[in-house]
Amino acid sequence: MTDTALLHWTLNRVFSMLVIMTRVGPLIFMMPIIGSPSVPTQVKALTTLAVSLVLLPVLHISPALLPRTAVGLTLFVATEIAIGAILALLAHLLLAALDIAGQEVSIAMGMGMAGAMDPQFGTQVSLVGYLWNIVAILIFLSINGHYIFIRTMVESFTWIPPGTLHLSGATLRGVMQGASHMFMFSIQIMAPAGVALFLTNVAMGIIAKTVPQVPIMIVAMPLSIGIGFIFIGLSLSYLMPLLIRNFNQLGLNMRYLTMGLGGG
Repeated sequence: MTDTALLHWTLNRVFSMLVIMTRVGPLIFMMPIIGSPSVPTQVKALTTLAVSLVLLPVLHISPALLPRTAVGLTLFVATEIAIGAILALLAHLLLAALDIAGQEVSIAMGMGMAGAMDPQFGTQVSLVGYLWNIVAILIFLSINGHYIFIRTMVESFTWIPPGTLHLSGATLRGVMQGASHMFMFSIQIMAPAGVALFLTNVAMGIIAKTVPQVPIMIVAMPLSIGIGFIFIGLSLSYLMPLLIRNFNQLGLNMRYLTMGLGGG
């Protein structure tokens, strides 16, 4: 009798953990840094398992929420994947602003053809964007930004019952606001170096007209690269509080969006 009760308890815990893993897994696999293509799939899977084991005694999830049919299970998993994808999208939009800003500054410096492989997305990005991406990741980890995802993940079980998803106009507006903020954020990042390079090009144009003897095509490129790197370095002190403020805002946006996905 004791063995039967123990088996029943164990099966309930296993099914409850499967319910938790269907939400934790998609978010782990899609979130920035640990969800990047450069991180092995085994590491992501073990992280999903470890986080689910930690959350198992914290969250009181009924195993009855797990569908018993193939169609119901497919819809259940698709719903949980959609929740993880929507939440991870906000963070990826924020990091994409760094790539946009870096690409624009690199073109203004005359380094548009130079590039590096971005470990976050597995694509080629500008060198300046790669530098800003590394700085953003280090700041994100130093302020425990990854706790944003864990906290939102735990709170989402309260606001969004497993297997349910409430999509509305507010959800679409929240994602669109995140996309529009991406472009505004990229302008803020590139502003110091971009303005300096713009004034440099204007000055080079004036010199080319007033002093034709100066080989402006030879002088302009190294001068633009030098001024660009100087202002990129000087703007790092301005970049740090800007990133921290936006990461904190990301936590609030993810919280509000999660509440909206639950119909709250």
